Amino acid sequence: MKFNLLVLMFFFASLLYSLNAQAQVIKDSLSITKVVGYQQKVDFKDYEVKFKKVITDSRCPKNVMCVRAGEADVLVSIYKNGKFLEDKTIRIDASGYVMESNNLAFNAKDFKIYGFALSPYPEGVNDIIVEEYRLEVVFKSKRLE
Repeated sequence: MKFNLLVLMFFFASLLYSLNAQAQVIKDSLSITKVVGYQQKVDFKDYEVKFKKVITDSRCPKNVMCVRAGEADVLVSIYKNGKFLEDKTIRIDASGYVMESNNLAFNAKDFKIYGFALSPYPEGVNDIIVEEYRLEVVFKSKRLE
């Protein structure tokens, strides 16, 4: 009996953890949105985010029927007071859903930095010129709880 109860508790704990890991991120009134060009930096407080490169862009073009929507993986660099902190790969889902597990670029003390969207969106079979890419970066304040 105790074993069954233990297994049941483990199951529910795992379920709650997986639900938390897949929490959707939504912009609110305290969020700051900035758009950064390819190989450019954008700053917020003491931090800078550099849009370093597009690793892959497998988003399904608008005028093509695909089995799945696809995603784009981009590499960003995080700096504080001009000093390099880390590189981070983030995934931009073609569906537009922003998930904590995929889109979180950096977790600072007072706020989080997310990659929200990548433009332009593919429209046909032609490749996008790398210099045309723009990354929407969102600085979201942490709420006091």
